[in-house]
Amino acid sequence: MNLNNNLNIKQKKVELIELFYDLIYVYAISRLSLLVEQNGNEAFLPSFFRYLIYCLVILQSWLYLTNYANRYCRFRWYEMILISINMVAALYMSNTISATQLITPRAFNLSMTVMLMCLLILYIIVIMKKEDDIGAAKNTTLILSIICFLYCLAFFLSFKNIGPYPIYLDLSAVILGAFMPFLIKGKFDPSIINFPHLVERLELLTIVSFGDSIVAISQFFDVTHFSFFPSAIFSIVLLLFTCYVIQIHYLVEHMQINRALRMMFSHYFIVIAINMLTISFKFLVINNSDHYFIAFHTVAALAMFFISIYVDSIYYKKGLVFSIKDWLIFVFSIIIGIIILMIFIEPVWGLVAGCYAIILPNLILLINKRCKNRL
Repeated sequence: MNLNNNLNIKQKKVELIELFYDLIYVYAISRLSLLVEQNGNEAFLPSFFRYLIYCLVILQSWLYLTNYANRYCRFRWYEMILISINMVAALYMSNTISATQLITPRAFNLSMTVMLMCLLILYIIVIMKKEDDIGAAKNTTLILSIICFLYCLAFFLSFKNIGPYPIYLDLSAVILGAFMPFLIKGKFDPSIINFPHLVERLELLTIVSFGDSIVAISQFFDVTHFSFFPSAIFSIVLLLFTCYVIQIHYLVEHMQINRALRMMFSHYFIVIAINMLTISFKFLVINNSDHYFIAFHTVAALAMFFISIYVDSIYYKKGLVFSIKDWLIFVFSIIIGIIILMIFIEPVWGLVAGCYAIILPNLILLINKRCKNRL
């Protein structure tokens, strides 16, 4: 980690077009839960596999453009045009999300090809202009070229009756898109990455995911029948959001020069965890849902959420550490939560109590770190 004086970090504000771009992904993320909830727990594993694939596709698509905006974008006329085309293709991609089919080959691959081609053109222009350090642009161009080729090939193969090969290409593109940044690092000046801007963009994406959870639990607030249960469910989401804000917004040092690969990758799983918890809440209103299944799904979501935010402790402000003792507190909270859920599984209040048992110790842990940091 390379911490720097605040004066060495350029302030880069989030532009309005970036917020408008996020609205596309508000819609895309809201459709993710369809992949699991429509099939219930009886067909959970194949549905969850489709969910994971599409979640990675959505997050990668969002991150591709976010990284360009973070590193090079000056929002010139040609950039605005290509970003707009990218958004149109992203909407088409979002509508290929289906609970009954893994991938709609032609529409999906065409939309992904168009999205990536827009970005490739932008990066090629950066390389040609040489206005900034272009090492990162060359590195990203190589990665995007490989992924774009796979989607383009899958698109043309989808016109031929050759079985599932287009889908295999799509899966390869998704997996390579997730791991190639770790394998093909290239040589470039890390200062081209604006860490504060990137963290703010990731925070906004996470807020979008929490917003989808709020929409999901709104169905519990029956105006004709008052109950404390909806408020308890809402408080779970609120407490998780508080944990995220303390960890990422307050404890992480934003003013630093860093490639931030772990920060980006961890947010894949933070968003997935929030959506998994949202799906658990939706299963509560499905009559044939197995309570043990809901409990397992909820614990898995909470464990993934806290592990994902805690791995970002490497970006902490000076003097802060996430110790082995802190990890033990997290593990202990998970064990206690599981015990409560297994004992009081049938009533929905058992689910609430189990969530509190997991969240509250971790919230107290983070609050203590926040207080120490302010001293």
